Amino acid sequence: MKPRLAPWLTILIALIAATVGLGFLLHGQGSSTLANVVLGVGQTLTYLWIARGLFLWRHVGWVSKTARLIVFTMISAFLVVMSEALGSRSASITFLGVWGMATAFMLGLELLRLFLSGGWAVFGVARTLLDEAIRMKMALIFVVMLVLIVPFLPATLGGETRLQYRLESFLTYSLTVIATLLSVMTILLAVRTVTSELGEKQAFLTLTKPISRPAYLAGKWVGIMALNALLLLVSGIGVYSFVKVLERQPAMDFADAVAVQEQVLTARSSAEPGPAVPGALAIDFDQKLQEMRQRGADPVLYGQLGDPDTFVNPAMRQAMQLDMMKQWLTIPPRNRQTYRFSGLTAAKEAGPSVQLRFKPKAGRAEADNMVRMAFRVNDRPFADARSGQPLPLVRNNTFHTAYILSEEIRDDGTLDLTIINTGGDTQQTAITFKPGEGMEVFYKVGSFRGNLAKGMLVMWVRLGFLAALGLAAATFLGFPVACLLCFLVFFAAVGSDYLGESLRNYASIPRDEVPWWDKIWLTVGKFAGHIKEGEVYNAFKLVIRVIGEGFTFIVPPMARYSPTPLIAYGRSVEPSMIWGVFVRIGVVSTGVVAVAASYFFSRREVAQVQV
Repeated sequence: MKPRLAPWLTILIALIAATVGLGFLLHGQGSSTLANVVLGVGQTLTYLWIARGLFLWRHVGWVSKTARLIVFTMISAFLVVMSEALGSRSASITFLGVWGMATAFMLGLELLRLFLSGGWAVFGVARTLLDEAIRMKMALIFVVMLVLIVPFLPATLGGETRLQYRLESFLTYSLTVIATLLSVMTILLAVRTVTSELGEKQAFLTLTKPISRPAYLAGKWVGIMALNALLLLVSGIGVYSFVKVLERQPAMDFADAVAVQEQVLTARSSAEPGPAVPGALAIDFDQKLQEMRQRGADPVLYGQLGDPDTFVNPAMRQAMQLDMMKQWLTIPPRNRQTYRFSGLTAAKEAGPSVQLRFKPKAGRAEADNMVRMAFRVNDRPFADARSGQPLPLVRNNTFHTAYILSEEIRDDGTLDLTIINTGGDTQQTAITFKPGEGMEVFYKVGSFRGNLAKGMLVMWVRLGFLAALGLAAATFLGFPVACLLCFLVFFAAVGSDYLGESLRNYASIPRDEVPWWDKIWLTVGKFAGHIKEGEVYNAFKLVIRVIGEGFTFIVPPMARYSPTPLIAYGRSVEPSMIWGVFVRIGVVSTGVVAVAASYFFSRREVAQVQV
């Protein structure tokens, strides 16, 4: 006999009404102790009656899911209460975070199913994939790992270090874990969902319905991307929540508290120094190159003297440019150098000050390990915008931050900074700033919350390419080989900058300034020259370089679109990065792979008709 809902619901309402009514009546008569007893007994009976109803209707889908959620909530509440009783505040926050992320995921999954419940065939395939992903232990393992690791990371950060460093470490580790886990899960899920359905002949039923093969793949992609969007949303909320928890922890000093707000939990753009005279470094480089050629330097490394079309070995060119940059960023004893920061119009309008982040390194530090130098801003003595004081002694080989009033920026967005090496009392030494990070001007352009949201969007677009890649590989390869191919492309895309740099140092081809058509002919001519002179190994290296360049050109440069270091160190995820990842990876790379997947799948014979 099936249980009826009406009698069960009537008894539940009667229990709640009797408990609340009798409790308020006793409180009104002054019997507080008896009222509390009645309320406790009534609540216990109500919970037991609800548990009985959940057990009776456990075969109903939403009842079963509600029961699991209630049980999970009760277990989490017990762990939180026990942690608080044992005096472990961090453990209780961790368990609360696990409950919050898991509950948000379960509720979000139901909303996704509801959203994809329309009659469109693509949405039908996508909803089926969501159900399949949850049933698959492989995908469920990644979801559980994500829900567990992010809340547990703050507990691993010791309180002995600066709060700024703890927040930077948490953001770096958590965002790296999120990106890695979701990338691996996306590849495995995309490959598995197609290969398993083809291998187990489940796709025969789907493809015999009025749905085309491209629509079938599109539905799979939509389902994977919907799951990724949900996981990124849950993870982003979790990261933001734990950042706010860490933010409330005590800082080591006032400077640490200021650094947290102005250097981590913010979104800043930056400007690097350039010469006060535009193009001065390029002119100096060309002059030095001509000097090297006139001295009879190796033409293979430095090019031919008097030949404007000749090219320099890329490794040697990079080494010369880096050496010149180091010389330009080095200030001899009792000397000065002027550096110009450009593009600061937005910083001038935002006000009231900009941050000058610098890291001086003295060749021979004083006994106190301090560096003696002075600043002039636009040829006027420097006074810190916060303290009003001139630059004090700064520690050697350490990052420091000074503040400059935004009104010092000229109307054309430029700012000149003159650094004077005043020298020490006992010895004279040069001061050097590392190219790229030794000296930067930062200014706020947004909030941490918005910056984190933009970073998650960049991650989601990158995952879209991996989903399309996995589906495309599964259309003509088996599960192991398809996974191997996808991970090869993934690792090459993540390490695209390192791979490109290694190829440039491995063999030389005409530099990028040469038109591409001339570049091809010069490369062919160089290859023929190696063969003619019997330099087989050099010719082989040239072939490897060309093949590698072609591979890196096809593989999307994911390393160029990594938001993790930007978010962790308070740097803005610029609109150029968002548009770049959307066009280069989201449209071009994903589109090409999607077309290839549709082509391969349309020509694959899924089932044979046997007579």
